[in-house]
Amino acid sequence: MLTPPLHELFEARHIAVVGASARMETAGGRVFAALLRRPFAGRLTPVNLRRKTVAGLPAFAHVGQIGEKPDVAVVAVPPQAQAGAVAACAASGVPYVLLLADEGGEPDDEQCAKLFKAAAGGAGKTQLVLCAGDGFNLPHAGLYADCFGGFPAAGRVAVLGRQAGFCGGVLRALAGVPVGFSFTANLLPQSPAAPWLDRFREDGHSRLLVCQYLPQQPAAFFSALRQAAQDKNVVLYAPQSLDAREDALFRALAEYCGALPVRTPQELQAAVRAALLPRRPGQGGVYILSDGESGWLADAAQAACVRVRLLPALPRRANPLQIRDAAAAALQDDGCRALLLRANDADTAAQLAQLQQSSDTPLYAVLPPDSGAENAFSDGLCAFSGEEEAVRTLAAQAAWQWLHKMRQTTAKPHRPPCLTPDLRQAALLVGRPAGLAAVLHLPPQDAGGFSDGLLSYTVLPHTGAVLEARYNGETRLLLPPFDTRHALLLGRFFAAAALRPALEQLLLSLNVAAYGLSALQSLRIRVDTQNARLCTESLSAAADAPPAAPLFAAAPFSDGRFFTAANGEILLVRALLPEDAETLQRFVRGMDEADRRTRFMSHIKELPAGRLARFTLIDHARDCAIAAWRGSGEIAGWAQYACLRFPEACEFGIAVAADMKGQGLAAFLLRRLVAQAGRQGYRAVCAEILAENAAMLALSAKLGFKTAPSPEDARLVAARLALQREKRPKSRLLPNKGLRGGGKTV
Repeated sequence: MLTPPLHELFEARHIAVVGASARMETAGGRVFAALLRRPFAGRLTPVNLRRKTVAGLPAFAHVGQIGEKPDVAVVAVPPQAQAGAVAACAASGVPYVLLLADEGGEPDDEQCAKLFKAAAGGAGKTQLVLCAGDGFNLPHAGLYADCFGGFPAAGRVAVLGRQAGFCGGVLRALAGVPVGFSFTANLLPQSPAAPWLDRFREDGHSRLLVCQYLPQQPAAFFSALRQAAQDKNVVLYAPQSLDAREDALFRALAEYCGALPVRTPQELQAAVRAALLPRRPGQGGVYILSDGESGWLADAAQAACVRVRLLPALPRRANPLQIRDAAAAALQDDGCRALLLRANDADTAAQLAQLQQSSDTPLYAVLPPDSGAENAFSDGLCAFSGEEEAVRTLAAQAAWQWLHKMRQTTAKPHRPPCLTPDLRQAALLVGRPAGLAAVLHLPPQDAGGFSDGLLSYTVLPHTGAVLEARYNGETRLLLPPFDTRHALLLGRFFAAAALRPALEQLLLSLNVAAYGLSALQSLRIRVDTQNARLCTESLSAAADAPPAAPLFAAAPFSDGRFFTAANGEILLVRALLPEDAETLQRFVRGMDEADRRTRFMSHIKELPAGRLARFTLIDHARDCAIAAWRGSGEIAGWAQYACLRFPEACEFGIAVAADMKGQGLAAFLLRRLVAQAGRQGYRAVCAEILAENAAMLALSAKLGFKTAPSPEDARLVAARLALQREKRPKSRLLPNKGLRGGGKTV
């Protein structure tokens, strides 16, 4: 069994508070008082150099003097004593040290390095977590390690901050929203956030995450965030000031990760409400019903980009029964995706709540403060105190639905002819812009002609390649790896579907250049939407340009490795790309029913849309997918692993065509997966195999996997292969010879 991330911290039953005091003017005093004021079921032990007792509890001068080793040590001492306190906890073998830096006492990078060194000086198993003053709260366990005594109620919303005061700001912003919190953690920027994102993904108490965005986060943060957003709702919140370019980059990063970008407290309230509402709007329009003029709602809806339909106004001073009957008629309309109305008294609210219980279509009601709106939310009626709040929530729901749709949207194959650049030749033509543009298959240069849009490709020090689109006063940023879905999005952005073939070629060329040609530093493409043309305006390349790897990893060995089967057939083995989705689906449909059952452990005939997207839209920093290709362009074998808990283990699955069984292909693919898992830093590769799948069990044993009956399901056998950790390359790029040698697409 794998240990969940941050297990000792979240399951703590014994907490030592280093710096505990009865004086509330100290951070240790406030933290200890907060822990005492709530019903923490475990043991609390104060550590104080000068006192034998604190708040009536026996105190110890040193962590090592405590008879029963604590699960967690909360360190709240002055900065000059922090390193010594952390070292003492590490020497005593405390699994987790939670260091709280009170307001104004946050350590700088040099001090943080000393603290992490002190934590590593013990047995090497102590994990140090650096927190701001509003530290760590676990409401359902009654654990509040917080200098400020926020005491949020228990619920389903998790909050992860990266700067002092963030969690407190989120709690204040959501004070009027009827939600509780699964955990809040306010980490300092020097403390890794990825384990907390992994914890949220597995945490049974958490349904929604509000995560703070900081510029120049490491790639590991976004990989963990992306994985967390695959199954649960994630809000990426940037309350700080951002200019137009920074805001576009922030939204591009959020979109890549599948998170909802939020900039203001009002947007945050709407996003949280929308994610937790008991009903989701269906297909159709939003109907507006009012007992008077509906302009107030229509204007607010237009400002929030929500399409509405105004229904005939109700009579002035309509009674609750009249409002209920009109609402019932609207809800029965097939075109009604949601109903928005305003009522004026508690009786109307009661009638509407009763009506909502018998309808699947969401009913949003703007009600006065004395109408019981705070209870109506939990009773199923989506009640709001103002029309702007209601409309913002509608807009946020639409944004959530768009994100969910994108998770299930696969890329289409490239339209012929789409040409892959020869990077070896391109490297020889860096000093000749015209020749370089031709080898990269960039749009032709044209001094004249109409232009109303612009595409700018630039390489930035932290994010690497960035593609910026401008049209009609709007800006949109895209980050590699690019695929045909991005061409579709850009075609819609420029309101020119006819541009898609040219955009697909451009994105393919830029994708290859982003990962394999650091010499290409900037490119400007003029967009003629009327004539559906792209024209190269300028190109800048330098042979001595410093490499700036893209923030998100490229597919490994996309150049391919050749495999010769026992029957003599030669197959090309390369990474599975987003554009391979249709081919993969044909492979799954062509599998024997028994093979589909052993691979997917269910009687499916094809992959559902969401699962197909997950198998092909790979985050190559944590996951891997490869396939063996016949000369006809069809798949003969497919192997994949996905992150279980990084870096502990990944889980693999393999399937080969019926005529390729016994040809050595499965062993070849599995060896490739194991090698890649080692490069990514995993400690083990594992799988759960049906006990009846003798072929896979034999293959696993041949390659050194240890097997044992699954403790969770008697029908399954757990297979595990321990890996030796490999040193990861300094560059964020994964080994990819094909990108430099002119192989297949990225």
